[in-house]
Amino acid sequence: MTALLTILLLIGSLGTGQAQRSFVTAFLENINRSALTKFQLYLVTYDKPATVSVFVLNPPFSQMVFIERDSSSLVSLDFQYMISEKQVVSKAVMVTSDEDISVFGFYTSFDTADAMACLPAEDLGTEYYIVTSGGGHANQFAVANGRYENITLEITVSGSIDYNGVQYGNQERFSVTLEYQQVVQFQSAKDLTGTRVVSTSPVAVFSGNKCFTGINTLCDALVEQLYPVENWGTFFGVYPLLHHTQDVIDIIAASPNTTVTVEKPMETLQYHLQQGSRLRLTLEDRIIVNSSKAIMICYLFRENIPGIVTNYDPFFVTVPPASLTRKYYKFITQDIYYNFILIVSPAPSIAEFYLDHQPISHWNVSMREINGLKGWEVVLGKISGQHEIYHESLGFVIYVYGIETYISYGYSMGQESTYPDPPLPESTEDPAASDVLRCLSDGAVYHLSLSLLHNANLAVRDVHLEDPLCRAEQDGSSAFIKIPFNRCGSRVLYEDGKTFYENTVYGTIPETSIHRIEIPVKCGMETDESLGLLFHPRVTDVVSLGHYNISMKLFQNDSFDNPIETYPYEADLHGKLYVGFKVESNDGNLQILVDNCRSSPSLEDSEQTYYLIQHGCLLDSTLHSHPVSDQREKHFSFHIFKFEDSSEVYLSCDVITCHSNTTHNRCNQGCTSQRQRRSVFAPKTQLGSAKLSQGPIVFKQDDTLLRAENLSDQQDLNTFPMFVFMAALCTVCLLSTVVFILQRRYYRMREYTLLRNN
Repeated sequence: MTALLTILLLIGSLGTGQAQRSFVTAFLENINRSALTKFQLYLVTYDKPATVSVFVLNPPFSQMVFIERDSSSLVSLDFQYMISEKQVVSKAVMVTSDEDISVFGFYTSFDTADAMACLPAEDLGTEYYIVTSGGGHANQFAVANGRYENITLEITVSGSIDYNGVQYGNQERFSVTLEYQQVVQFQSAKDLTGTRVVSTSPVAVFSGNKCFTGINTLCDALVEQLYPVENWGTFFGVYPLLHHTQDVIDIIAASPNTTVTVEKPMETLQYHLQQGSRLRLTLEDRIIVNSSKAIMICYLFRENIPGIVTNYDPFFVTVPPASLTRKYYKFITQDIYYNFILIVSPAPSIAEFYLDHQPISHWNVSMREINGLKGWEVVLGKISGQHEIYHESLGFVIYVYGIETYISYGYSMGQESTYPDPPLPESTEDPAASDVLRCLSDGAVYHLSLSLLHNANLAVRDVHLEDPLCRAEQDGSSAFIKIPFNRCGSRVLYEDGKTFYENTVYGTIPETSIHRIEIPVKCGMETDESLGLLFHPRVTDVVSLGHYNISMKLFQNDSFDNPIETYPYEADLHGKLYVGFKVESNDGNLQILVDNCRSSPSLEDSEQTYYLIQHGCLLDSTLHSHPVSDQREKHFSFHIFKFEDSSEVYLSCDVITCHSNTTHNRCNQGCTSQRQRRSVFAPKTQLGSAKLSQGPIVFKQDDTLLRAENLSDQQDLNTFPMFVFMAALCTVCLLSTVVFILQRRYYRMREYTLLRNN
């Protein structure tokens, strides 16, 4: 078999002042060079057309393509751009775009294949751990620099690597320098899992095997882009693809003393990993993986069993953490494969998922579940081109994969922290129109086809809202008009527990009051929308719920202008923590209520839960609500505390968003009992939910105790009067004991006076 053409994609800004992205790609060494071997770059646009350039320094290559909005284009490179050198080379393939795009890379040959989705520059990092499959004789990984003048890599080897004529063994280190648009690859007959890569600037790192030997497989190419450590997670749902029972997963730890809990349908197992160590498990059935510290999971699709086809090849994908989800994706398939997708989501049913603007129930779907987390496998068949999938309110991750005789591919999505907004259409009042209304966080955008205006003998400038000064603009082959919720004649209505924003799009004959086009438009939200916020080592402080973005941030002081960005965050146990909530919208009538805030010593701990806020009532007597001028925000502070025998504290909060003009909304009601909540809000109001991850909070050690410990370690106590030493030591012990007893008693109290949240 020919070896894999590896795609290394680095997404960044060109620094021209426009919304641009850049990518860097490169080929790893192939076993054979063949004219049939192609590297196919699929460039996918969203709501704006894009001009995209693809070029290589050496050998020279340059191609520019213009891509219409909501479309895609294909650029192919041949085998001369593969890396065969055993040194740093300038064969990186650069892709630049003047608008947001996604890039998918497919490697195709007559007897092997693979594919991947590409992470944006915001999700690249400076620390990685390598995972390789371990089969065959060509384990490999590569590191690409796309946009920095030069960077230095420090490689700490696990296994064995030959580089520049020197062999490096376990725990040996060496350095490599990469200049702009350069890439370096490393290969070994040994398993390289656990090799650590640290760089002075963010880089893209890929791993795999150019000739993997597996179950009924002689030689197959594997490749996947790896997450930087800062993007790892602690909670994963993992489902066997195509109902396999012999595929494997590799779990890698970045920190010492990492506890990993694997929950199966009939049993729960626990493992302890050290820094850079690996746990390999056979994936016989669906599982949930929880860990005390951040981990990475890679999935090796290797089982070759009779089914749709025989003798298909393995592929290698990373498993996105449950914290890295979104409600909308575009993806690519090719019609030479039998294509599938797997959706992993806590959604109660498949009903609100849409694929290519049709309910997913139109396809053949099977479902498996474990502890409320579901995996839906959808049979797409032999179809090609770009597709889009979305859920109306909940985030999810997906796997896209395909098989055929001797070839297969697979990639996962959900890793990106930045992604274009979903074009979720709502039907217009004109059944003949093919136009689309998009409801966003602070307004809406309505797109009209130019053919509609042409038939009405109107120009784009003749289209306006209730306020005639709010006019349409042209964008490529369509016209669009922005509809703010707080001006341009927009109205707020309340019906059946929902808030609606309404306006009308008119096409008016110039200098008359005659309308040839009149299209009412409406965006709705639930009167009460709920957001669950969960602390987690991944910093992702904004999520989208319905038509709004809601944020939760921790701050270091009461000015609420210096958010904490790095986690774990080390806090003084005697100090305060400041937290701010905000719904981001131009509608000044929105308001929020922090309904519940719970703390626990771990993300999954349900027994040692301590409530700071419950049902809108402030329970902790140190919890203080800070005044804010905007009802779309809430600021709180509280005295930091810890749980006994735990070095970390996690917090999860439920935030409800309401419209202030609605009657009996949950935000106006404030502090309630459970009975009151049921009587006022049963059961017509369905609360949506989402998760936001940050943390954890760890604690500084007490300086007094440290000094006492240091003092006790001194060997020469003869110069220190014994009675003074004993008195000081007893005083320290007495004070420490009193503080500890008071702290335990204080934070285990549960019968607090309920305080109304004003």
